[in-house]
Amino acid sequence: MQLIVYLTRRAALATFAATIAFPASADHPGENLDARMFEMEPYFQAIDAAQAPDFELQNAEGNPVRLADFSERVVILHFIYANCPDICPLHAEKIAAVQASINDGPMRDLVQFISITTDPVNDTPDVLRDYADRHGLDPSNWVILTKRPDQSDDATRLVARDYGLEFTTTADSDMMMHGAVTHVVDIGGRFAAKFHGMDFKNVNLILYVSELINNAQHRRRERSWWDRVTGVFQ
Repeated sequence: MQLIVYLTRRAALATFAATIAFPASADHPGENLDARMFEMEPYFQAIDAAQAPDFELQNAEGNPVRLADFSERVVILHFIYANCPDICPLHAEKIAAVQASINDGPMRDLVQFISITTDPVNDTPDVLRDYADRHGLDPSNWVILTKRPDQSDDATRLVARDYGLEFTTTADSDMMMHGAVTHVVDIGGRFAAKFHGMDFKNVNLILYVSELINNAQHRRRERSWWDRVTGVFQ
C-alpha cells in the first residue's frame, strides 16, 4: 500500500487499523475518502463545497490573518470563547491532542490549526496570548483570531454563522449557547468536512487530514505528468 504521509508514532497502531479499513484503490489512497470516512466515523459530515467561507480577522498581536493565507495547508478550524465554562476548553484540548499527534510527524508544516473567539470584547490580546498555554496548543502551526478594530463586536459570530454554527447569547448571563464542531478546509480552500461534537475519534480526523494531503500530492503529480506530456507537442 502506498502511503505518502506517515502519521504519528502515538497514532501508529490505530492508524494501521484504519488503513486496513481503507483499502488502497487502483488510483490513489484518497479515492472515495468521504464515503469511507462516513462508514468509519458517525460524527463525520462531508461538505465538499468549492470554497470555505473566507474571513479577514486579526491575531493577538493585531496582525491581519485571512483564511486564504493558508491555502497551501489543510486547515483545522474551530470557534471558542475564553470564559466558556464547559465545552470550549474540552474542545480546545481535543484539538490540542490532534495537533500533538500531527506535529509528531512530517505533516506539521502541511496543517494549520485556527481558533476563532466569538467573544472579542472580553477576549483581549492578553487573554488570547494565554490561551495556548492554558490548553496545550502549539503556536508553531496554531493561531487564535479575533475581530479587527473596524469590525462590529459580532463579526466573529457572523463568521461562525457562515460555517453553520450559531453562538447565541443568553439574557441573564455571559454564556453563549453553541455546539462543538471541528471544520476541515482542504488545501486550496475547499470546505471539505465537519467533525461534530466531542466523541469523534482523533485518529479518524488525523487519517482524514493525511488523506487530503495525499490527494493534493497526487493531483500535483498528475499535473506534472500532464505538463511534461503536453510540453512535447508545444
